[in-house]
Amino acid sequence: HVALVTNDMKKTVAFYREVLGAAVAMGHRLDRPGNERHYFITVAPNTVFAFFEFPDAALPGHKEATLPSTGRALDHICFHVEDDAAFDAWYRRFGEKGVNNLSEIIERGPSRSFFFSDPNNIVFEVATPGMGRRFPVLEDPDPAY
Repeated sequence: HVALVTNDMKKTVAFYREVLGAAVAMGHRLDRPGNERHYFITVAPNTVFAFFEFPDAALPGHKEATLPSTGRALDHICFHVEDDAAFDAWYRRFGEKGVNNLSEIIERGPSRSFFFSDPNNIVFEVATPGMGRRFPVLEDPDPAY
């Protein structure tokens, strides 16, 4: 799982359920003085986002992905779709739902992608694999591997 912070669990759950079609896998309160909500939301097979709700948390503002930035350790999370039809369906759905910070479609050779953010300003990308390209791809001329 990926552990994330929200200051509004109802808004977060609504986004993930209504926009992404995700399901709440677990919802409970932490057994400590703040009794905060702790929800697991299934976003892909065997993958959940575990949100901690801290109502007083000041969340960072939206920052575009892949640009140099300080003040954050997480740039974005990418979901890969199986084909162009799925990609187009997701893009259309996000547009219809009025998703925050929905970018234009970006063409990178055979791959296409777009970015958006959730109500907590967590940035996501949806991407096609592009001509069947799969990992590993080791092309760095000055590798750290």
